[in-house]
This record gives sequence, C-alpha cells and structure tokens, in this order.
Amino acid sequence: MLYFNGRTNGMYKILHLFRLGKFANDNIKFMNENFSNNYHEFWIYGSRINAETKLDLHSFKNVKYVRNIIEKLRTKKVYDFDKIIYHGVFEQEIINFFAKERKLLKRLYLYFWGGDKFYIQNNKWNNLKKKYVIRNAHGIINILPEEKGYMQKYYHPKGKFFCAKYYADYGLMKSIKEQKQVEKDYIAIQVGHSATFTNKHIQIFHLLSKFKDESIKVYVPLSYGNKNYAQRVIKEGKKIFGEKLIALTEYLCEDEYDQFLKHMDIGIFAMNRQQAMGNIQTLLYFGKKIYLRDRSVLVHYFRNEKHCDICTINEISKMEYEDFISFSDISKKNNGRMIEALLRIEPRIKAWNKIFND
Repeated sequence: MLYFNGRTNGMYKILHLFRLGKFANDNIKFMNENFSNNYHEFWIYGSRINAETKLDLHSFKNVKYVRNIIEKLRTKKVYDFDKIIYHGVFEQEIINFFAKERKLLKRLYLYFWGGDKFYIQNNKWNNLKKKYVIRNAHGIINILPEEKGYMQKYYHPKGKFFCAKYYADYGLMKSIKEQKQVEKDYIAIQVGHSATFTNKHIQIFHLLSKFKDESIKVYVPLSYGNKNYAQRVIKEGKKIFGEKLIALTEYLCEDEYDQFLKHMDIGIFAMNRQQAMGNIQTLLYFGKKIYLRDRSVLVHYFRNEKHCDICTINEISKMEYEDFISFSDISKKNNGRMIEALLRIEPRIKAWNKIFND
C-alpha cells in the first residue's frame, strides 16, 4: 500500500540527499515501496569504489547517482523541490552549501544518524556554520527521542523535531527467529558493530579478559568504518583472546548478518549515542542478552521507553562468569515481545509520513 504525502493543492516534491553506503539500497526501496515515488527523488553521492554496498540504479527511476554533489547542488535544480532531507549530516561541504544558500533552510530537514551531531574538533569556523544550519533548518530528525535534549543544549534549533527510523525487514527476522538454534559448545559474544572508536572495543576486551579461559568466542564486526582502527582492534583482541577472537571484516548481506546475530548469545555495545540500533533491536528480538553503557541514551531508550530487560556494562567487572552469561526465558520473551512491536512497518511509515506531510 502506498501512503501519499501531500497538501491540498498538490503533492510535495521531496529531494533526499544520501551518501552511498550500507543504508542506501534498503531505505530507498522502503521509501519507494511505501510512499509515492513520483514525488521523491534521491541524489546518491560518494565513491562507488569505496562504498560498502553497491547501488542498484536500475531498480527505481527516481534514483540518480551524482559524481559531485556540490556541483549538482549549485545547478539550482535543488530549488525545484519543496523539501530537502539530508540523511546523515557528515559532509562539511554540504553544510557549507546550505549555510551559503540560506533561502533553502526553510525547506531543509536534517536527519542525524549519531556521530554527525558532534562539533568538529579545532575548527571553529566550520562549527559556526554547522550550528547556523542546524539552528535554522526547518526540521531536525533523530532516531531516538532522547537525542532532542542534546540538540537543544548545543544548537538551539528553531525548527521542528521529529523522530523516524529506517527500514527493518521484520519478515526476514521473524523467519530466522523461527529457525532452530544451532547447538554450540561455547558462548558467542558480540562486541560492537563497526570499526569506529565509539564502540570502545579495546576497553571491553580488557573488561572481558577475566573470562578468556572460559568457553567463549568474541566476535567483532569490523566491515565498515576506519580500517586502521579495525587493525588495532584485531591486534589487541588477538593478544588477549588468541584464536577466540573472530573479526568480521567482509560485508555480509542482510540475511547473512541476521543469521550471524542469531548465532550470538551476548551483545555488548559501549557507545553513548544513537548507534548500532539495528544490531541491538535484532539481538533483543532474538532473545539475546544485551549490555549497554550505563546512563547512555540507548539504555534510557530500550530500558525506560521500550521496557526491555537490559544489563549495563559497568556490572560486568563485579560478575562471575555464570552471572555474566545467564539470561532468563522470561526476559528473552519480554524483550522479543517489546521489539516485535517496535519492528513493525506501520509505525515507521507513520513517522515518515508526518515529516513528508509537514
């Protein structure tokens, strides 16, 4: 079913700016399958050589790969659109463009993924431009409602606040969950979700080192992010855990990655921002034990807002091994039920429709 976005005297024409990467294909498909694609256009930019996934340009006629996004924006075709949604506010060049083309700010919606909300260290001029654009954009979109406080504290936006989430293949996850769990003679522990320092891999490795002689395997997804950082993580992990450290450095398709997550018993995510949401949600849905950083927005969201049974990382230092790995069937079922409601497509469509109809 298509959900039409529009106004009484016609439909809004909406431009999406999207960096080529792991989120692009599935979420363009989600937008086009659930909203009128006659009124959405996607400008996809970034290196096709270094991209984590390949873009299927032939699936939808409203998707255009742009070699130089700044040159494209300067053609003034951007003024043909009623709304502009910038997904992942990372590129300073794009921020600079909107800081200069101030008339576009009343059409601009900034969708923050997590790390893009922070100021750039030691670059006062760029930070001033970023603050100006965020403060004057028509809309601020976050994944978690808890992020609103941070944005208000550091940027004082004048625009409206929205929350929206990307595509999640609930049907695929449901079918994988229903498959029989493969028996294994060890506990599979996932640490982090990417090769970014916010995962605090090495800190977690040292925390887990007291369990290194137990029947465990430590899995570290490192297929995207900083390659140099990934090598440091692997080196330190091997030093502590030896062959029990398993690094995932190749990109897996969605089905393969969900199968990997089902294989896990425990997930540990030390970030303090809206990051690794897909990993955490899927693991909770599959009934896995999750450790999150104490007092983080993620703990607040999953424990307080979604009523999931969550442990905090600072508990690990005081735990015996059996306490660390144990997780009751009641907690597994509760988390699965809470996340099932969260994963359904209808609330996601409703959230995006609110933005498109604004």
